[in-house]
Amino acid sequence: MPNENLLIETITSIAAIKKLLPHREPMLMVDGLLYFDGKKAIAELTILESNIFIENNAFAETGLIEHMAQTAALMIGYKYENQNLPIKEGFIATIKNLKIEGLPNINDTISTEAIITYEMANMTNVTLVSKRHNEVLASAEMTLVLKDNE
Repeated sequence: MPNENLLIETITSIAAIKKLLPHREPMLMVDGLLYFDGKKAIAELTILESNIFIENNAFAETGLIEHMAQTAALMIGYKYENQNLPIKEGFIATIKNLKIEGLPNINDTISTEAIITYEMANMTNVTLVSKRHNEVLASAEMTLVLKDNE
């Protein structure tokens, strides 16, 4: 039985996303949280011409990796908010098994699914898959480490 989406409604307000992430323009690489069930989230980004990661009319690999990392961070931020815990800032500790199979173009919308595979203390391992429609663009495993709030 699939898990239930715990979002009351999709989050597409940039102001709401900024409450869950420390990132700000021009480094904000998610513009919607579509799904969250506690262990899995799906976020999206529409690639605008003004995006700082545009190279030759395509979204560069570095932007795609940043979008994936921010999807994981958005999931963790929403999870903490749902549990009435302070949202913690974090960073990428490792990226493993990164495969980039394609790059989205300007005006494409990409979605990334993040699944928590392991959590302990301030460390979270996630698997990520980014797609344009049903076409897989990238996949990776990341370990995120959260800072202790001071």
